[in-house]
Amino acid sequence: MRINKDSHVFTIFFTFAVTLVLVFPLTLAFVTTKPIADNYWRLQHWVKTLRSLGVSADPSHPHQAELAYQALKKYTVKGTVNYDAVKANPRSLAITRVNDEVINKALQDTSYTGNLPIFFYSTVVDGQKRWGGDFTGPGLWGNVSLAVGVNADGSQITGVQVLFDVETPGLGGRIGEPWFTGQFTGLETAQGVVFNPSGQKLPNGMDAIAGATITSTAVRDILNNRALILLKAFIAQKGGQS
Repeated sequence: MRINKDSHVFTIFFTFAVTLVLVFPLTLAFVTTKPIADNYWRLQHWVKTLRSLGVSADPSHPHQAELAYQALKKYTVKGTVNYDAVKANPRSLAITRVNDEVINKALQDTSYTGNLPIFFYSTVVDGQKRWGGDFTGPGLWGNVSLAVGVNADGSQITGVQVLFDVETPGLGGRIGEPWFTGQFTGLETAQGVVFNPSGQKLPNGMDAIAGATITSTAVRDILNNRALILLKAFIAQKGGQS
């Protein structure tokens, strides 16, 4: 039987066959690797959240990291955040307790986008209260998500860790390097985080990455315009609780 290559039936069949051949391997790869990506994203979230709070955590010991993370008290925000309103009245932010299952589901849903909801954490380190949270904002090419921790009264940053970014490797992608994230530990928060003038180190100053001004500015803005505003509100509402 001769095949009529000009027929609609042939065109439909051929298109379907080619699509199946091309798409099936990609779909199979996605389905096969997504659990691996989800597990990696979840482990990194545990470790980096703990480190931002000043809690030692090692990704090579996932069980210990999971136990330490599970011990944290966890909260989230109800509804949409109006940052100007929260800045004017920290107690206007609607905060509610949340469990690990909710966070794990959010991590699973955002493993490829980094668009993580706002979560807050509290714990005690060496007898001192610590507060932290996950905060996402725009970078140069996509979302940048940070884990940010502060001390008992919110006056100093205890740690900043990069949870997710899709910035340019070798440039903006360097925001995840230890030298960059490490510079935030101990910074004062009262006046917000600023860029250090050339050759100087301010109590609230950070160094930008050479050639990655936009990404460095994005990190600063996430800290000032999201993280520190919301952490102040978190402390205002939960600071008197054990």
